[in-house]
Amino acid sequence: MRIILVTFCSLIACLIIFWTVKFWGRSLSFVPYSHPLFTFVKLNNEPIVFLKPTPEGLASAIDSSENLYLDIASTIDQKVVIPLKDWTKNRKPLRYSQYTDVASDVVLLVDVKDKLAGRKLILNLFENAQAGHAIFFDELKKMGWEKGENIIVTSPYEAMAKALKDIAPTLLYGSTQPEILRLVAMKSMHLIEAVSFRADIVIHPLQIKKQSFYDKDLLTELSRRHKRIIIGPLNAVDVSAARQLNPMGIIITP
Repeated sequence: MRIILVTFCSLIACLIIFWTVKFWGRSLSFVPYSHPLFTFVKLNNEPIVFLKPTPEGLASAIDSSENLYLDIASTIDQKVVIPLKDWTKNRKPLRYSQYTDVASDVVLLVDVKDKLAGRKLILNLFENAQAGHAIFFDELKKMGWEKGENIIVTSPYEAMAKALKDIAPTLLYGSTQPEILRLVAMKSMHLIEAVSFRADIVIHPLQIKKQSFYDKDLLTELSRRHKRIIIGPLNAVDVSAARQLNPMGIIITP
């Protein structure tokens, strides 16, 4: 009898905690952030289409007029570069490399500034370099891009995104991998209202582990928080399904 009573009291306590957290999350209010890219999408009533080029096709993509998703890294001597090869496969990280040692395999971001001017860009800081956030933002300032009117910055790494947002809060930020995992975890516990989420935009493909990522609960919560979504990378066959979710943008792979 005592075990039953303890179990019952524990369940009641858990329910109280659950609903307290849920209603606390629902009580939070959020202010929409005004940014030129948000205004652009609203006025055009069409998602922004970004191309994520293959490393082999990067040079021609830079010479095109497409909006681009670009991987960005900084070398040990503080050069901000775009790799011309897949740097995730058995390569010394760029953050430990001198620019002169990798110059034939990368492009300096500043060298293609004029070619990229006026285009919408997603810049993905794919390496967690020491002081990489400061090096990257200093480069933006040198290029005159510090206002970030046409760029979205994202990174797989929470520390990198948080540190950059501390020094450049007006830029637009895409979701980090830890933020995506928190969204999924809290959604599975039906506590998505209480999730901690710093990014302005969720960037993710349509599915996660072969399950739909953008379900009704997630879209409702993101709308409540005035967050946008960019869906991708996608193959061309999935673009139609992505458009039905009214995203801010779509990332397409060749």
